[in-house]
Amino acid sequence: MVAGVTAGFSRQPQELSEHEKLVRELLPDDVADAYLELTHAGARVAYPEDPVDQELLSRHLAYLQHGPEFVLLRAVDPLIAVTGLLTQVHHELTKQHDRLLQGYVAAAEMHQLQLHDRRSEQVPSVLAQVLTDPDELTARWTTSIHTVQCTYRSILTDEGPAAALPSLINGQCNSMTFRELCTPEYLAEHGAHLAISAGVEVRTVRNLPTRMAIVDDHFALVGLAAGGSTGALLVRSAPLVAALTQYYDQLWESATPVVQTQTTGLGGTEREVLRLLVHGLKDDAIARHLQLSVRTVRRHIAAIMEFVDAPTRFAAGAAAQRLGLLG
Repeated sequence: MVAGVTAGFSRQPQELSEHEKLVRELLPDDVADAYLELTHAGARVAYPEDPVDQELLSRHLAYLQHGPEFVLLRAVDPLIAVTGLLTQVHHELTKQHDRLLQGYVAAAEMHQLQLHDRRSEQVPSVLAQVLTDPDELTARWTTSIHTVQCTYRSILTDEGPAAALPSLINGQCNSMTFRELCTPEYLAEHGAHLAISAGVEVRTVRNLPTRMAIVDDHFALVGLAAGGSTGALLVRSAPLVAALTQYYDQLWESATPVVQTQTTGLGGTEREVLRLLVHGLKDDAIARHLQLSVRTVRRHIAAIMEFVDAPTRFAAGAAAQRLGLLG
């Protein structure tokens, strides 16, 4: 008996067999559904004009069997079908690899042409380029994060445009790494909860040289002053980018991680006290600013120290910055 076309084939991920999981990894959803339906039904009436049936046939996942009344569509054996799909993936990866090599060769030729082209002063150096135009600087700092394919490393300072957050690029954000270094003072002023929520790893270092962004292994943007707002060096040289990356990674290893935590244990007044405490205000100054008694301020400070498990006021402020409580 020939099974009719069913209204979709959908099962929970935990219910799928290894074969079904692999099929769904290798095929578009509609084609995977159709093939899995067909393997369970055995056969059904073929619809040669249907795009999904055409896809099943072109991918050698099914074949036609001509009967006395109907042309039937039958599933290819799952082991043979999956082997064929993997072979197709292998061929496609080989093509992509060839395209990648051709692209690198073309890019290298372009670099050589620019290095030896003395006819035009408009051709920038492929090794390093000084940027001073304010609009171009802002665009470079804020858009560099949107070209990431692998890893984005950044150093943030108070000057210059606000840091941009990662966006979904081809749905691949989860496979990328975004790292941000800043000083405890910068963290206290700007917080880290938005960056952490967007998937950025944040760490603090007491002293940082200048603003910086390193995009994958392709280029780096280095501020000529601390904030990079008056000028920046666009570095394309692979050895220079590698050296900057190594320097950044050394800073990263010694930096203090910022962990986003729940702040429900601190009340609104305690968070205000904490913010002023981190800025170095004394008890009486905090009391005047918040219109509280000095005794009340000290009680809030004691509660904060207990909450972050810090033995001193200074340690409480440092712990608050490290834990992202000021974001």
